[in-house]
Amino acid sequence: MTYSKTEAAYHILKSSRKPLHVDEIIKIALDKKMIKTKGKTPESTLAVDLLLETRRRAKRGAKQRFVKVSSGIWGLTEWK
Repeated sequence: MTYSKTEAAYHILKSSRKPLHVDEIIKIALDKKMIKTKGKTPESTLAVDLLLETRRRAKRGAKQRFVKVSSGIWGLTEWK
């Protein structure tokens, strides 16, 4: 089954139970065939997608799924 990059990131982070760098998230997603990409920089795309999701959810007042731990490293808010 293929997912959007953010959905794949959610599932990967949930199963890893620790924050991961976008490079590692993309590597796992591609290895497990969770996503398809033709782009040359899927890591950058994921980083932007995660940032945009957090902004959209904040604007709507919706519960956040992701939290940026440090540069390029993301975790899940449900771990708090």
